Amino acid sequence: MWQTAIATAVRNQRSNLRAYPWTFTFGHIIEGGYLVLISYFSYYYLIRGELDAQFSVFAGSSNYLAYVIIGGALSIFSTSMIMNVSRALMTEWREGTLEALLLSPSRRNGYFLGNAAQQLYRSGFELVTILLFGYLAGLRLPTPHLLSVLTSGLLFLLSCYAIALVLGSIMLYTRDTYIVQNTFFAVTTLLCGFQFPRQYLPGYLQQAAEIFPLTSALELLRSSLLTGEEVGLRDVPLVLLLSLLYIAVGLWCNRRVERGMFERF
Repeated sequence: MWQTAIATAVRNQRSNLRAYPWTFTFGHIIEGGYLVLISYFSYYYLIRGELDAQFSVFAGSSNYLAYVIIGGALSIFSTSMIMNVSRALMTEWREGTLEALLLSPSRRNGYFLGNAAQQLYRSGFELVTILLFGYLAGLRLPTPHLLSVLTSGLLFLLSCYAIALVLGSIMLYTRDTYIVQNTFFAVTTLLCGFQFPRQYLPGYLQQAAEIFPLTSALELLRSSLLTGEEVGLRDVPLVLLLSLLYIAVGLWCNRRVERGMFERF
């Protein structure tokens, strides 16, 4: 499995460097810089001094600028990770290499892990660059509790990977990426609380957000960064079990779709 993962990551990296070495990454960085600028001007010219008193209670911090910049950066990071891993098989289909991949003895989980590793390298560079822009705009964070940040960060990565597998099976079944991925990202952007505390949403929408492991993982990671204190890890088993469930369902659904895809098309 690990040989497949390493070979897939190396192949994807070489393809990206030859096809579009900087354009795709640069586009995400511009999007992140735009988000930082909008957050900065919105806060200093519209919001400062007018924050709702409940914001500090819901967010766990009164640092609105840090809350929004971290949420926006993680939104771009998760979108990049989920989108590129989920449409990996669809890319193989469009390039005419999917049949050869399915006939090969390589492990499917290794293939997806290789895609995730290569995307983590690229998306991590984007995330660091966006946070650097945020620092220049006034983003200041307390000294983090390293164990809490590490644990919640790994859970966030796991939740992105798990969701990508399920989303990828839907893309492969429908032969569509644009509608599926954009609908999904619109829903998660609203429900998961990237840009505002989800406690402002109606109760039924808050409950609906719990079906995504990304929701609780985001809350844990942002809390550990904003407060600098050890975050209670009572939610870790829930995020872990939900992510593992998504992974199992995603791998099973991909196998089911693969079996009948060439008879249908």
